Amino acid sequence: MGLLDELKQRILIADGAMGTLLYSHGIDRCFEELNLSNPDEIIHIHEAYIAAGADVIQTNTYGANYVKLARYGLEDEVPAINRAAVRLARQAANGRAYVLGTIGGLRTLNKSVVTLEEVKRTFREQLFVLLAEGVDGVLLETYYDLEELETVLAIARKETDLPIIAHVSLHEVGVLQDGTPLADALARLEALGADVVGLNCRLGPYHMLRSLEEVPLPKQAFLS
Repeated sequence: MGLLDELKQRILIADGAMGTLLYSHGIDRCFEELNLSNPDEIIHIHEAYIAAGADVIQTNTYGANYVKLARYGLEDEVPAINRAAVRLARQAANGRAYVLGTIGGLRTLNKSVVTLEEVKRTFREQLFVLLAEGVDGVLLETYYDLEELETVLAIARKETDLPIIAHVSLHEVGVLQDGTPLADALARLEALGADVVGLNCRLGPYHMLRSLEEVPLPKQAFLS
């Protein structure tokens, strides 16, 4: 049974932050590079989430793209870091949890910092490695800019039939930073082929739940 089939039967619980935990362990350098230099630390966190009840875990690849890794001089390590991340998650899951390939957003408040062409090029490089390594689905998470998320979602949907989860992060309760109401944004993502739509990060669970109370259940997609 696959991820989407199982979601038709029951609620699945996902893991939480990777970077936050690594930082709490005293690590303040590139989290994604640890897939190569300290794999045991990453496996330990995956296993801890599964032991706590996670049915779904995400690869340690949130910032494992050319733009963000270049800040550490690691831009040439994109393939190696992403490959290692999937293998570590698979090892930790050992058939007990689904493994999602995570790709985080690049844009924040200032769109001009990263052009859409750069977004596309960077996204494809990371996506193709994750897909080649055999993830169970793709998680697009912590996207503040709806244009960016719609752009990469369209690319991902064209490249794979695997489940795609698309998450926005809100500027304020119920509203994205460009003023788009959350309900409208999630409907647009569903129309572009996202299998699961929802929220993560920034405002915290209390305000995210308040926001989701204003959102009708999607027609086809699942809500996260």
